[in-house]
Amino acid sequence: MVISGIFSRVMICIKQNKLITAFIITHTLFAVFLGRLFALAPDEGGYIFAFNTIYQLPISTTGQSGSGWITAPTIFLWIVYLPAKILNIFGVPDYLSIRMLSILLTAITLYLLLGIQRQSKSDSKIFQKTIFLAFFIPSVFLWTSVGLRESFIIAEMMAFLAGLNFLMRGRGGKGAILLFLGSYGLVSTKNYLWVCLMVALILSSVIFLIQGIARRQIIKFVAAGFLVPLIAFASTTSAYALDFILHGGITEVGARSGDSISQVYVDRPGTGTGTGTGTPEETVKELITFHGDYTLIALRFYLIDNPNALFSKISRAIHLDKKIESIWNEKVALGLVHKDKQVGTDTSSLNGHILEPAKISEPLSLLWPAFVFLCGPFPFIGNPGIAVTISSFESPLWWALYALVIFQFIRFRKIKFMQDPQIIFTLIFLAGEIAFSALVEVNLGTSFRHRSILLVPLVFLFVRLAQRAKEQIGID
Repeated sequence: MVISGIFSRVMICIKQNKLITAFIITHTLFAVFLGRLFALAPDEGGYIFAFNTIYQLPISTTGQSGSGWITAPTIFLWIVYLPAKILNIFGVPDYLSIRMLSILLTAITLYLLLGIQRQSKSDSKIFQKTIFLAFFIPSVFLWTSVGLRESFIIAEMMAFLAGLNFLMRGRGGKGAILLFLGSYGLVSTKNYLWVCLMVALILSSVIFLIQGIARRQIIKFVAAGFLVPLIAFASTTSAYALDFILHGGITEVGARSGDSISQVYVDRPGTGTGTGTGTPEETVKELITFHGDYTLIALRFYLIDNPNALFSKISRAIHLDKKIESIWNEKVALGLVHKDKQVGTDTSSLNGHILEPAKISEPLSLLWPAFVFLCGPFPFIGNPGIAVTISSFESPLWWALYALVIFQFIRFRKIKFMQDPQIIFTLIFLAGEIAFSALVEVNLGTSFRHRSILLVPLVFLFVRLAQRAKEQIGID
């Protein structure tokens, strides 16, 4: 009876949340399909290592140093990775455990967005499916199916925005909790994004005061979103992490090299006798230096080293392996022709893998890097690597999303959206994200990945405008 009761409740939950169920199933299948392939997310190996070491005693931050969790409090990682750890204890592989956690966090994000949408003027199935499909933009689908930090960032940003939504609608308790969780999580995960978030909080709070919004709400907003998370982070993180954050700077980050270098030994027919049999054709090794094209290299060697993996079998079935080998041979041939044995050094194209960041001292220099961050890479331009070429065909989907949000502003232009605290805050935060990315992004691949974090504020604006319209009708 107990089992049948639980099963009945699960089926009711699935029936009421069909989109979220479909999201979890499709992402899980993809995560399983990838197996231990990290070519599409090279940093994933570092996060797996961190996951496997953070619960070991004595407490050490050694495991975090090889991943993006270098400044995260250990207690924060213990808590957020707990669901993955439980799965791992019950026999789920480490890589799949952290991927399932990423999927769960993004599913919660989707749940919160759909919850706001249900209270909006646009409550049609088409509106729901638009939100759902936004999370199926290929790169977003990938980053939320693997064990990187993108899912954490997406969920933390959504928690903060949902908290602000609850707070401004009179549900202060729930709003304060979500604001704290989003803010503390974000400062632990990606401190520079948290700085953008806090700048937006401070600027928007000043605007709220000018607009005459209740001071009690503003105080709760600042306390739950800024002061309490800051105190909690400072009291739980390490002295090293605080020093790392306090002594970091935009100038230093933007001065990094955007080059991605890989060196590989390849076989080349020779004509000397060497130390072998003296045959006229004897294989010699040549060291080729690749600038960019890491994905191509990683995919090629994964297919060779893991012929029985599910990904490899499907690649052979659809002849993807032959295509990868063909591109590899072309790149190697180009490298062997050059005297310095380097390939991919030409970055003059608009899709070159090295980006030129803007400078704070030159405000107008923000425009072009911001444009590339938002809209690049561009299809059919230059001769970029395989990853950039594939990524460029996704860019029109982002252009469509921007157009959709702009259309929503036009559609609800009569609702006085510039008097809405949530819209004001989100617009300031978005502007800060874009400006910061224009200042620090030096590699096209990294820039492309970081663009996925724009999804949540963009979709939130999309649903909040409709929610605001319904509230205005109620007021009128």
